Amino acid sequence: MDKQRSNAFMLKLVGDLSTALAGALLLVGDRTGLFKAMAGAGPLTPAALAERAAVAERYAEEWLAVMAGAGYVEYDAEAGSFNLPDEHALFLAEPDSEYYLCGLFQGLPALSAAIPQLADAFKSGGGVSFADFGSELPRALGAMNRAVYEARLVKSWLPAMPEVVARLNAGGRAVDVGCGMGVVPLALARGFPRAQVTGIDLDARSIDLARARSVELGLGDRLAFHALPVEQLPTTPGWDLITTFDVVHDLPDPLGALIHLRGALAEGGTYLMVEPKVADDLQDNLGNPFARMFYGMSCLHCVPQSLSLRGPGLGACWGEKRARDLARHAGFGHFERLEIRSAGLAFYALRA
Repeated sequence: MDKQRSNAFMLKLVGDLSTALAGALLLVGDRTGLFKAMAGAGPLTPAALAERAAVAERYAEEWLAVMAGAGYVEYDAEAGSFNLPDEHALFLAEPDSEYYLCGLFQGLPALSAAIPQLADAFKSGGGVSFADFGSELPRALGAMNRAVYEARLVKSWLPAMPEVVARLNAGGRAVDVGCGMGVVPLALARGFPRAQVTGIDLDARSIDLARARSVELGLGDRLAFHALPVEQLPTTPGWDLITTFDVVHDLPDPLGALIHLRGALAEGGTYLMVEPKVADDLQDNLGNPFARMFYGMSCLHCVPQSLSLRGPGLGACWGEKRARDLARHAGFGHFERLEIRSAGLAFYALRA
């Protein structure tokens, strides 16, 4: 045994655990407003931060030590103060910003709580249903995506398909399949006041939350939400735009779903498939932090959720090649990877 190699690996494991613990406490800092209190404030002592965030000083002191060790905040030993640089605050302090990344951490409690069921599924080859991840997962998934979807869907992403924008502006019909809490349909309804917008999802809890959010935003009369599987999506009249965001790899029958979506498009309509932006081969993904994150989420949630429905468990990192193959087998004659800038998402425009 190479003792030096063994010791290096031991230190890596301890470091990984430290990062995982810091991630959990990052979520605490987000929920208690600690990052927001530090943003733009300059160097702060634990006492000053505790006062600004209205938390107990002892907790602020220990939390800051964790954040400094993780490299999330800077520590000045001589002054005994801590600083959240603007470059870090960009991703941590403002929930409505398209750069906000704390939402990615909000699914950790629900995903971790399902570990006992997941361990059993590893043994049996079965799955873990969406409901088994708990009642908070729909909100967590919404938090992961809301800020960036609201900022970019209408203004940056859809303009890559001018014909779609023209149809929606003229009162076209759009549906988001696997809509969750309705982030995409809500953004579409606000961006295209004349469009008819619908969202469907298997999870009734998510649909209830989506309906409540639409009423809260004053859009209740312009949106329709239904708890339906994709196979029950009405095909007439056809849809000018069908979207799936991070959904296809979770489905129990991806091929059957795409065949149905193709048949549900209006003449000249477009299906926008959005999936994780990864390479086709594992080796090419290992150095990509986004791909590593997607593999983790996939093993904890995507694969077991699909297998619970007796699906193939494609996994989040199934890649463009398999997406193209699936579209071809479903009968789509046009598959285009859109030139949309995104660190973690790939955009495919499909037409019959």
